[in-house]
Parts: sequence; structure tokens; C-alpha cells
Amino acid sequence: MKNDYELLYLIRGENDQIAFEYLFNKYERLIWKNIHLLNIENIEREDFIQEGILMLYKAIQTFDEFKNKTFTRYFELILKRHFYHMKKKIPKFVYNEYILNQQQSYYLEEDHSKFLEGCSLFEQEVFELYFIENKSAKYIQETTQCSLKQVYNAIYRLKEKYKKYVII
Repeated sequence: MKNDYELLYLIRGENDQIAFEYLFNKYERLIWKNIHLLNIENIEREDFIQEGILMLYKAIQTFDEFKNKTFTRYFELILKRHFYHMKKKIPKFVYNEYILNQQQSYYLEEDHSKFLEGCSLFEQEVFELYFIENKSAKYIQETTQCSLKQVYNAIYRLKEKYKKYVII
């Protein structure tokens, strides 16, 4: 059984596929563990596994053993950061998927007016800019002259109201 440093040397220096497969098999459980800890939906798991393999390859290429860090910790850090970044991009897709599954029909633009009846004018403006026009919270803050916290709170309230609206 070879240690990580020998495997890294074989992969970097000789492009040894067997060594890479061995290292992947060793760290596959770590990838699965991080996917499980983030509660990734079944639809997204395969993408996360593929990204985990890419991050393993990146960790192999960029690891420096003279930085007083083990390869395992280095890879885990890269993996977690990348997975968190990926997960931040998922919620809108999953949220829309949730809406479609709950209604068993496609989301139509005519539904906006009915939903927006129960929202304040500020929430209606945020809804239009954030969800319809895909503007950033920073942009909304600048155009509405409100604090960033108020914008984020409005987005959160809109999501909660919409969940209730869809269920009813």
C-alpha cells in the first residue's frame, strides 16, 4: 500500500492512471460524505460526483507538501469550498422544480398577479427585479435606495409566501 505522496508523484510525474484510480477509490467516500452532508438532491448527485473527481485532480496538481498540510486535509478543503459554491447556485433551480412538482403544471406568468396581491409594494418591486428580471440584490439595493439587508429579507419573505401560495 502506497502513501499519498508516492501516489501523487506517480500521477504528476508519470501520469499513472492506476495510481489515480487508487487515489480516487481512497477518497470516494470523502466525496460521498460531503455530498450527503450538504443534502444534495438525487438529481444533482451525479454532477457533484463528477465535480468531486475534478477537484481531486485539481488537488493533485496544486498540492504542495511543504505547506505543512496533509493531502487529505487539502483535498477536503478544496472539495468543501467547491461544493458550497455549487450548492449556492442550485436553490433557484430546485425551488422552481419544487413549484412545478407541487402544481403539477407549468409556471405561468399570469399567476404573478394573483400571488402579488398579498405582497407589499416593496415586495412586488423586489419580486419583479429579482425573480423576473434576474437582477442582483446589490442592484436592487441601489435602485430602491434600501439597505441590502432589507432586500434580502424581502427575498426571503417572498420565497416563504410563495411556498405557502403554491401549497394552498
